[in-house]
Amino acid sequence: MKSISMPRLLRYLSSLALLLGATAPLQAQIDFQRDDAAPGNLRFAWINGSLSAKANTDVRVQVHRYNEHTYILRQNPAVHWEAPFMYLLFGNDRAVLLDAGATAETEYFPLAEVVEAVITRWLSANGKDSLQLLVVPTGDDYSQTQALEQFADRPNTQIIEPTLSSRRSMLGFENWPEENSTLDLGGRMLTLVPTPGLNKNAFSVYDPWSDLLLTGNTLYAGRLVIREFEAYRASLRRLLELKAAQPIAWVMGGRIEMTAHPGMDYRLRANYRPLEHALQLPAASLQEAYQIVQLINAREDIRIHDDFIVMHGVGRGARDYGWPVFIPEQFREVRVR
Repeated sequence: MKSISMPRLLRYLSSLALLLGATAPLQAQIDFQRDDAAPGNLRFAWINGSLSAKANTDVRVQVHRYNEHTYILRQNPAVHWEAPFMYLLFGNDRAVLLDAGATAETEYFPLAEVVEAVITRWLSANGKDSLQLLVVPTGDDYSQTQALEQFADRPNTQIIEPTLSSRRSMLGFENWPEENSTLDLGGRMLTLVPTPGLNKNAFSVYDPWSDLLLTGNTLYAGRLVIREFEAYRASLRRLLELKAAQPIAWVMGGRIEMTAHPGMDYRLRANYRPLEHALQLPAASLQEAYQIVQLINAREDIRIHDDFIVMHGVGRGARDYGWPVFIPEQFREVRVR
């Protein structure tokens, strides 16, 4: 048997590798295992609408790159006064868009077009050809669902409807709302926590790679109107159990309704929001929200916190005049002109 020289063998193996690469390219795998949280950038300003919504010239969908695999999108307040936030998270095999905004019409709110551009850039930057997109509302509020149909004809896309049956069958919530579920994006494992109370089908998302807790409309810098008191109290307990077991860098909600002045909110339907509260809340907000809920104890009440307002038995537009309040420290001092 004739022997093969080492240089010739190396050339043969190199040619074989090129041949195999031409037919089945090896895509780079991102390692989502970390001992500490993946850092992110929150040093920026959100667009805040304008006095004349018709004259507003800002982008309809603002995109912020929190880090290389996590994007935060916001609907322009001039397009819709809810101005909701959406989160686009990437894994090796799938990306998930959490929530779909408050406007259906693409001419006013081109969410699918913007998401497609972000995905295209991400694929190019990470040496990948394609990945599946999941579009998942974290609740069934209209501020989270209106642009779902924009993704109906997109290839390799799955829309999870905001119904309890879809939650159970598509997201693995077998024992709702007592047990958590998980969503694997391809190495990036998300924990899904049932959090009904403000919205009956709501859930929150914990990302251990970035240590972000995405709470949608369950806890955010705004008016938290409790619809089912015991369900909401139990939801906050579940989030506190998660906090005891996992590090949380920030609690990130789905809206901002508070001003930068502690305890003060914007009025409903405000399209112009200068000096807005930050999107992110500290992890301690979970405990503080739970303490306020305990104080309310199912009574008709409004309680004011520096970063949010908890309301039970009243409408979302109710004001706190004449109600007991959870008084922020800044308001306890005697104020004189």
